[in-house]
Amino acid sequence: MRRIIDGKAYDTDTAELMASGSYDHELSNAWWSLYRTTAGAWFEVAAGHDGVVEEFQPLTEGEARRWLERHANRLVERYFGEVPQASAADRKGLRFSRRTLVAAIGVLERLTQARLTRFLYELGPHFPGLAGDESISLSKRLTKLIGVYDQRPECTVENGDTLQDVIVERAAELVRGDVLAWVDEGPEWVFNQQEFCRLLATDGFVVTDGSLRRSLPEDVNLPAAQNELDRLLAKHSFVVPAGHLKQAIDAHADGHWASANSQIRTFLEGLFDEIALRLDPKAASVGSGNSRRTLLAAKGIFSRSLNEWDDDGRNFISGLFRRLSPEGSHPGLSSEEDSTFRLHIALLTARLFLSRFDSQVTS
Repeated sequence: MRRIIDGKAYDTDTAELMASGSYDHELSNAWWSLYRTTAGAWFEVAAGHDGVVEEFQPLTEGEARRWLERHANRLVERYFGEVPQASAADRKGLRFSRRTLVAAIGVLERLTQARLTRFLYELGPHFPGLAGDESISLSKRLTKLIGVYDQRPECTVENGDTLQDVIVERAAELVRGDVLAWVDEGPEWVFNQQEFCRLLATDGFVVTDGSLRRSLPEDVNLPAAQNELDRLLAKHSFVVPAGHLKQAIDAHADGHWASANSQIRTFLEGLFDEIALRLDPKAASVGSGNSRRTLLAAKGIFSRSLNEWDDDGRNFISGLFRRLSPEGSHPGLSSEEDSTFRLHIALLTARLFLSRFDSQVTS
């Protein structure tokens, strides 16, 4: 079987068969195989339940390694060398928000029914039953998979990974590098990819050549920071700041950078104002902004010794607001990278000071 893809030939007759698999079930003729050409290029060939080839596609080395991890784990180190042992820090709670998980499910709608069935069997023998068989629509099966996640967000699959990680990583494999230019697949598919990538950025990840990469150090667990921030906002009934934060995240997910930037600054300003009012009702008699932030320093929420606040404006908080919006709360045009940075630093900063407030009022 020979195919020409992007001006390159891929031929199963001349390439080396590296690994293959099937369901080994009397009701299915599905199979999948991994090949490597004599020039070292990897490609996959896969058939559906009727035995007809549905997939014939080139793979990067990273994609080929992950293919072997799923289908022929024993061969990974044979072809890609020894890998480091896992440490306790490799899995540190949930790495992605629920919104990212749902967006990843949207990307998986690119799969065929047969490919989804195969993916579910890879998760574990009970997952096909939980998500439904091919008698129902692909969309409904994926919706059921969201329900499985919602019942047990930290549930693991057969190889020990979390369900969340496997779904997000599988979706990342389907993302094309030039997502903004890939319009031939239809606007909905392009939108699903864009939304998924933007939400990944919010969680501190990017997709490169079908692989997830951290854009921030592992210890900066943004989903955990956001979850804790959401919990504390609800605990102390900071309804208005919580609303601005939600609008910021929604605008960022939709790619509306200027709107996101505006809501990010408004969220942080409003949160500090409300904390000041909770600590001292007299703060209502002074204007919002620096006057109330000076009060927060007097109440121990901002530390002078850590240069979080001083009286001449050369401190972390003042510098942060200048960086968040040098032109006020309506900064105009902005790039994705800049907006993502603003969102990240606002989430981490808000969690820090809201945690201090929580400790002070509950101690």
